[in-house]
Amino acid sequence: MNKKIAIIGGGPSGLMAAEVLSAKGFNVTIYERKPSLGRKFLMAGRGGLNITHSENLESFIKKYGAQSGILEPVINNFPPQALQEWCEGLGEKTFIGTSGRVFPKSFKSSPLLRAWIKRLGTQGVQFMLNHDWQGWDKNDLLFKTAEGLSRIKADAIILALGGASWPRLGSNGSWVDVLKACAIDIAPLRPANCGFVVDWSPVFSTRFQGQPLKPVGLSFQNQHIHGECLIAEKGIEGGAIYRLSSLLREEIYKSGTAELILDLKPDLSLKKILQRLQKPRGRLSLTNYLRKTLNLSNVAIGLLMEKLDRTRLSEYTAAQLAEHIKTYGLKLQAPFSIDRAISTAGGVTFDAVDDHFMLANKPGVFVAGEMLDWEAPTGGYLLQACIASGVYVANGVEHWFASARWSQVIAQN
Repeated sequence: MNKKIAIIGGGPSGLMAAEVLSAKGFNVTIYERKPSLGRKFLMAGRGGLNITHSENLESFIKKYGAQSGILEPVINNFPPQALQEWCEGLGEKTFIGTSGRVFPKSFKSSPLLRAWIKRLGTQGVQFMLNHDWQGWDKNDLLFKTAEGLSRIKADAIILALGGASWPRLGSNGSWVDVLKACAIDIAPLRPANCGFVVDWSPVFSTRFQGQPLKPVGLSFQNQHIHGECLIAEKGIEGGAIYRLSSLLREEIYKSGTAELILDLKPDLSLKKILQRLQKPRGRLSLTNYLRKTLNLSNVAIGLLMEKLDRTRLSEYTAAQLAEHIKTYGLKLQAPFSIDRAISTAGGVTFDAVDDHFMLANKPGVFVAGEMLDWEAPTGGYLLQACIASGVYVANGVEHWFASARWSQVIAQN
């Protein structure tokens, strides 16, 4: 086929769309603003590349929250099992961890990315690096390059420029203004899977920043989870926080703050804590007493000291201490900035695209990945949806070329 496909963005969504379309004989070129491909994909693999999750498909799809219904056909079209088989086809066997998360056995993203790019090259995909998309000049794509502005013609376009998290890796959200100028509806970009600002005392912040709080129970609204948090200089973050981040973020936007309830000793019931706190304190300081009696971590004790009145520590009853330990109210003031979030919420609304994710008011232009208005928790759900959307949109492009509407647009131009 001689139809030219321009894919803008060299992350997982764009790379997968390129693979599907080039395998079907289309002339595919990927345009990437950075000097190399898949930078955020490589960053995701620094702690072990969590590519997807092994839970049953019905539960898996529910992780996409309000957009589950829209993303269901996307995931069903390329489900977790297909992604695992795809990895193994590139020479990277996978395994399921104790948490149900799926990883390549190498536990790295770089071997997978190298094999992926090599496959794309053998399928004829062209890579145009250091091409920063500026929008359109009439029907031509406009790119800023080291040599100046470049104009490109294409029969179909896939936009896969990511959200606005980790901007130094390439996804800085600059496409928002470009699409808004084309009257495309964009939900505001917001941090997702992010930490939150807490007004720590200077003593607590200095002493405990960078230290984990584990195990800990977290409760917000009707959600109750166990996990691990990390104390940051100006707040709190970590896996357990990320799992609740969308609810916490929206509450802060609505009410100004959000109160997260912490259980600092989730392995002991309130009754057992009260029993242990009946032991005489003797000459022990409260800190040493809590450490010896309940085996509380230094971070948990530090949190208690943030809450308690230090001038009357000897006056607190066992019941009061137990209540603070089991239902510690932590006031969150704001999400961390979007540039340090793991992912992004918001983006091109689904009202602005058709069932194949083609822009309603720009025929032949498709949107994939994090540019669309959805979000998901960490645990493999993000990468699964990004890659699956690349497959889905590639199929949409093929459908578009086969449609009568494609012929009408060509006739008009």
